[in-house]
Amino acid sequence: MIDEVYAVNASLPEHERSAPRLLAMQIACEVYWVGGGLVGVALGAAPPAPVKGLEFALCALFTVLTLDAFRSRKELPSLLLAGASVTVALILTPGMAMFTALLLFVGLLLARHALAARRTVQEAARA
Repeated sequence: MIDEVYAVNASLPEHERSAPRLLAMQIACEVYWVGGGLVGVALGAAPPAPVKGLEFALCALFTVLTLDAFRSRKELPSLLLAGASVTVALILTPGMAMFTALLLFVGLLLARHALAARRTVQEAARA
């Protein structure tokens, strides 16, 4: 699933989510992603010198998607885990901080999920 499809689907109210809508969004995003990539390759070959600051665009995209998902779901723990992951990665491995932060964040999300699942089982056992 493309990040944008997930972000849009996550921001929709529960009653508006459906498999056909998700599939249509996925197909549309795949088409514009591949098509846009091909157009970008063609246009990217045109300028004589590299464009400074363009590498930040992807980082900015993920920041906007994160903020949009946070506004719709109010998931403060995930946002804090992401911030902690980036901070630790920038301190420990500044040369490859994005990769380290991603690995750390996935690990923290898995740990959070395992703890939540264990709490659910314990609460069900008490009831």
